[in-house]
Amino acid sequence: MTMSLEYRKQRVLSVLSENLKHPQPEVVDSVRIAEALQMELAETRQIIKILSEAGAVESDLDGQYSLITREGLLWLQEKSV
Repeated sequence: MTMSLEYRKQRVLSVLSENLKHPQPEVVDSVRIAEALQMELAETRQIIKILSEAGAVESDLDGQYSLITREGLLWLQEKSV
C-alpha cells in the first residue's frame, strides 16, 4: 500500500513534534526519522525538503537535520482534528 504525500508529511511532522517534548529539543537526524517511520532515507529527505519549502520545518541544505516550526505545528494540529 502506498502512502499519500499528505500522510507522509503528517508522519514526519509528528516525529519532529515529539522532539519538542524533550527538555532540550535538538535537531532531528533524517536517518532517525526514516527509521522511526520505516521509510527510505531518500524519500524522508524529499518530504523534509517539501516541508521546508512550505515553512513547516527548518532544515540544513541537504535535509539531514530538521526542526519543526510554528507553521508545522499549526499544520499538524489542523490535520489531526
